[in-house]
Parts: sequence; structure tokens; C-alpha cells
Amino acid sequence: MHQKSLFVLLLLTMQLFSVAQNYVTLHDQCNYSGRQYTLEPGNYKAYQMKIGNDKLNSFQIPSGFKITLYEHDDFKGKSKTFYASENCLSTDWRNAASSIVVEGPYGYQQPGSGGYGNEYITFFADCYSKGYSQSLRPGTYTGSQLGALKYAISSFVITGNLRLRVYLNNENAAGASAAFETSQSCFSKTYNDKIGSLVIEYKSTTPTYPTNPGSGNYNSNSYATLYSDCNYNGNAIRLMPGTYQGNQLGLMRYNISSINLGSNLRARVYLDNEYASGSSYPINADISCMNSNLRNRIGSVIIEEKWGNNPGYTQPGAGSGDVVIIYTDANYKGQAASLLPGTYRTMAEAGGFPNKSLSSLQLPAGFRVVLYENENFGGKSYTITESKTGFSISGWNDRTSSIAVYRN
Repeated sequence: MHQKSLFVLLLLTMQLFSVAQNYVTLHDQCNYSGRQYTLEPGNYKAYQMKIGNDKLNSFQIPSGFKITLYEHDDFKGKSKTFYASENCLSTDWRNAASSIVVEGPYGYQQPGSGGYGNEYITFFADCYSKGYSQSLRPGTYTGSQLGALKYAISSFVITGNLRLRVYLNNENAAGASAAFETSQSCFSKTYNDKIGSLVIEYKSTTPTYPTNPGSGNYNSNSYATLYSDCNYNGNAIRLMPGTYQGNQLGLMRYNISSINLGSNLRARVYLDNEYASGSSYPINADISCMNSNLRNRIGSVIIEEKWGNNPGYTQPGAGSGDVVIIYTDANYKGQAASLLPGTYRTMAEAGGFPNKSLSSLQLPAGFRVVLYENENFGGKSYTITESKTGFSISGWNDRTSSIAVYRN
């Protein structure tokens, strides 16, 4: 009886711990035992699954997350979606998953697609954006979730339309607080090293709609409008830049016939797929009536701003908007992790990336990366300012043990 109680307590403790995370935890044995691996929101084919093909037996899902298991690679075969932890999969799914989709509280986000809204706040341990740093997306962060930043924040930089509320000398987002809507280069002694928890949230916005649907005459060029019928008629949805999976499109999923873009917007639509992956088509101008190849086949959409006069989409190796993507294999293949600006003392901190396994990376314009051969930024270093398909010439293949990502 005593052993059973301890076992139940252990399971509850593990589940509560999982709730505080921004990833799911996979186990190759039942009862959350054996080898364990973590996956952040994303699509994972067989070669990308840390757990390995046909190895999954149990998993822990944080509150608000869900995962979909697929019988075969490339998200094919039968599938099943789970919204809560499973201490032991049923016999029909035990050791049977070959690809996985992980979705967070805000839906699936394609790594590097900008689907997070390109919005986050980068916190620094020292003034003037120096010292240990970490970037955080919108959400509530208790003291335990802040980790090394707890009572150690001296400055921060806001990227996007965000608001920050900090809680002083409290690790549970309660008590005395202060709100900021602009970046701070150096906190006064009132706040410096006194922040025990924080909340990052979106600022409220009032959408501005087209004055003449279909004309491209927008009061704001920051919205795209998708219509269920041709000639900009029928049901409509207006979207700001971001990634929208099928469930976020609602009634418009597989029901889009025309699109009106703001003057500085472009779109990539994904055909017969609700997770912003697979077959896609770029749209750089208004379409009053889509042809049969597109009409009523769009399951997910990416809306983003054009940069300069180049309407083309970012190609592999050209960078991905707001994150650096690192890979275990050359030519942007193998296991991958998406990194926001910050300093990662170990590769485990860098999205659970394997130590000394970095073989290629995608670097967006305006970003800089420093690789270190030892943990905690020790040993020799190598600074990179552009994407790399491999490191054979530089001698840095499979050599990195810590990494720093900077946005210039």
C-alpha cells in the first residue's frame, strides 16, 4: 500500500511539473519511465522524432497542449489526437508512432515561420542588453520558470506589440507589480534584480478594415482578408501577419475562394494540410477568384510582410524571420531546434539539441551567432553572420557545446 501511494505521488508530481513546461515529454516505456525526450510545438517526421520510430509508450502533456500521433512517417496512416498525459498507450498505439504533431496553447507553429507573431521579449542579466539573456513569448512565468533570470533582470528589449508586467519580490505573479510597454536599457534600483515573476501579453489592437473590399484600399496595410466566395464575397476573415493552422481559420478552412492583400503583405497557402506544411503556393497579389488548384483546398495560411522590393519567400539557408534554426546534419537536415535571441549555456538548453552535433544552421538577416566548443561559453569560439550548409572547412562540425544568439 505504501509503495502504491508513493508511485501515485510520483506520477502526480511529474504531471504537475510537465504543466509548467512549454514542451511535451515522451518516454520509451510506460509509467513515464525509461528514456525521455522533449518536443516543442512543431511537426516531427520519423527522422526528427527524438524518441525514435515506433518507440513511444507514454507521454506527458502540459495544460493547453495536444499531440497527434501518426502510424506512418510523413503524417500518414491512421492518427489519434491526445489532450492529456498517457501513462501507458493502448496496445494499438504502443510502439507504433512514426510521426508526431505537437501543438501548443496558441496552435502549431512552424519552426522559423514567424508563426509566433515574431513577438517576444529578450531579458538580460546586465544593463544595456549585456550578460546572460533569454527570450520569452507571451505567457505567465513564475520564478521557477524564469530559472537563471529570477531576481537577475537588469534590462530587456521588446520585439513586437507586447506589454510586460513584472512582479517584485514575488515568484508567483502576485503582489506589487509594474507594467512596461517600451524596452528598458537599465532598470532603476526599484526594479533591478528584484523581479521574481512576470507576465508578457499582447497589447490590445483595434483592427482597421478595408474601405472597399477587393480594391486593396486599406486604412491599414497590415491585414489580409480571405473570402469564401469569388469576387471578395461571402464569409470573410481578416488576418494579421502570422501562421494560421486549420482550426484557427475556423469556417474558412478549405473554404477560401478569393484573397485581398494589404500593399505590403504576401501569403503562402498550404493545400490539403492544416499544419502549415507540405504542398504550398505563394500569393503576392490580390486574387479575385482562385482557380481549381487553390479554391477550397487551403487548410492553413502564413501571412507575412514583404521586405523591400523582394516579394519572394525565404528559401532554406536564407534565414527564417525571427529565429535561428540549428540542425544535426549538413544542408539543413536532421534533428532541428529553433532559437530565439539568448545565451544557451548547454545544448540541452537550446531546445534539447544533442551536444557536439551542430552541422548546419539557418541565420536570418540581422542576426549573429557565436558557437563555443565547451559548455558555459568556454573554450574556443566561432562567430557566424550568415547561414551555413556545413562546417567542414571551418572545422566546427559536431564541435559546439554552447551557443549565443544575438539580434543586431
